[in-house]
Amino acid sequence: MKRSTLLLVLSLALLGCGCASHVLPETNSSSFADKVRGYQDYYDTIVIDDPLNATGWCMRGNYYNDAFGQFDKALESFNRSLELDPEYAYGWFSKGVTLQNLQRFDEARACFEKAVRYDTSLARTISRIRQ
Repeated sequence: MKRSTLLLVLSLALLGCGCASHVLPETNSSSFADKVRGYQDYYDTIVIDDPLNATGWCMRGNYYNDAFGQFDKALESFNRSLELDPEYAYGWFSKGVTLQNLQRFDEARACFEKAVRYDTSLARTISRIRQ
């Protein structure tokens, strides 16, 4: 996986869990919301153009998790990503973040455990967001 893709996925996950929400401007929030909505076509197109791309589905899931709490669409995307690559650590991590946002903590914990099983470097990040 390219480093830039990994950084994008992690950044979106951190935004989704609220860890970085303090960096978003509160003034001009409707303008920010419009910009976020504008990216929906981009993330949908990624999976339309390459429906077998687990990373693309994960990125789409992170978008929907972040974009106005569209958690059902996020979970659908993460589930598709994990169907394509059941050992995709960042897919498990991102699904865990969304489940945590839904306060489905037991399911989130199971996803985080799978994420660490496939990529032990995620343990530190997970311990930070679960505090």
